[in-house]
Amino acid sequence: MAVINQVLNYIQNHKMINSGDLVVVAVSGGADSVSLLHILYTLQEKLNISLHVAHLDHMFRGKESREDADFVKFLCEAWGLSYTIEQRNVPEYQKRYKLSSQVAAREVRYKFLDKVADKINADRIALAHHADDQAETVLLNLIRGSGPGGLAGIIPVRDNRYIRPLLGIRRKEIEQYCQENNLKYRTDSSNRKIIYLRNRVRMQLMNILEENYNPEIVSALGRLAELCREEDDYIEKQVSEIWPSLAKEYNGEKVELNLVQFNRLHLALRRRIIRRAWMKLTGEQKGLSYYHVESVIKLSKNIKLGIAELPHGCRCRVSYSKIYIESQSSEISVPPYCYQLQVPGKTILKEINKVITAQIIPSREFSGDPAGLPPNEAVLDYGKTGKKLIARKRRSGDTFAPQGAGGKVKLKKFFIDQKVPREIRDSTPLICSCEDIIWVSGLRVGEYWKVTENTEKILHLKVEDLG
Repeated sequence: MAVINQVLNYIQNHKMINSGDLVVVAVSGGADSVSLLHILYTLQEKLNISLHVAHLDHMFRGKESREDADFVKFLCEAWGLSYTIEQRNVPEYQKRYKLSSQVAAREVRYKFLDKVADKINADRIALAHHADDQAETVLLNLIRGSGPGGLAGIIPVRDNRYIRPLLGIRRKEIEQYCQENNLKYRTDSSNRKIIYLRNRVRMQLMNILEENYNPEIVSALGRLAELCREEDDYIEKQVSEIWPSLAKEYNGEKVELNLVQFNRLHLALRRRIIRRAWMKLTGEQKGLSYYHVESVIKLSKNIKLGIAELPHGCRCRVSYSKIYIESQSSEISVPPYCYQLQVPGKTILKEINKVITAQIIPSREFSGDPAGLPPNEAVLDYGKTGKKLIARKRRSGDTFAPQGAGGKVKLKKFFIDQKVPREIRDSTPLICSCEDIIWVSGLRVGEYWKVTENTEKILHLKVEDLG
């Protein structure tokens, strides 16, 4: 009864199950999952729960895996438990998505378990991970160079759905429990193959550490996981408090961060914020490496570095006071456009979804200050501009003589000086007379075409979003 009481306490301490819950138990047929099923079966009345068994044949081991399925079916029928047993072609899935066999099996298995739970309206899905699995996971993540999130290992309760009641129990205790209760189980031959890193860690590295360094290494690594999990949770809560004032999200395509505010934060928080922004776009928990994160940190300190490429079709770029972590598919490509301006009248620029309204007014009827107009409006000397004007997209080599600048500059430099983000420069209409730019909309009119005391007629231009 010692193991059952230990598991019961673990379930209660972590609030894994509520009275009346329907629990799907993932049973492979091995010692771990069979003992988990037996323990929950024994605790059914005490916990006031009902059970449903789920088993998936991954089709990796041919006859052996089919016999595993038959064993689980026999067990469920002997104990009077409902069950779902299905088969998935994981080797085909692995090949199609170019995954390792273990990653492919995990993805397919979790999809299967979620489907079963949804179909029967289950409250929880119980998995048979134990203390040795936890220790191996922490070691694996340490070898890979993981941070606190990785060293937190296997979480006892995930997404308020997946539970791991055996996480405090050693493998040797499970095997002893099976022996004491005359529980038969299957042995997966692939668990002995040292081609898999996890198997080498379990069969070689863990033995060396336990025999030569620390006989309590499993408990020590379990404590490390618990400490890292608690500290990881605390840092994530800090990020959640900062996030609303720091970040803006755009339809799952882009996250915008305030550069100044970001750079004032502790480095630990900056790293977490980068990870959160990437996760918001991709929905992925894994795949963003330390080196990816550091490339964004460097970019935030030195915008001359350019663009940081990130996994799953994302990138980071810095534009003046903002950091953008975005899907590369979100970048808008503006095709070339060039329209003769209707003066007076309206001209639609369909490529950028804007409309330009032109009016001609006597100068005596304009009493305001041109500098006081909204950015999307401008007044020019109609006697110099004339009616033959065009609105177009910028071109390589464009130059411009801004009002008050004392000469011509390259349009690119003007945009940079005005801190115009790169991604909106192509969407900024240029109003031109022949080859001369007379107004960079939203920014500045040209020196030669500005309104003076000698102006007789004024051309008033206004750029608005269409519709």
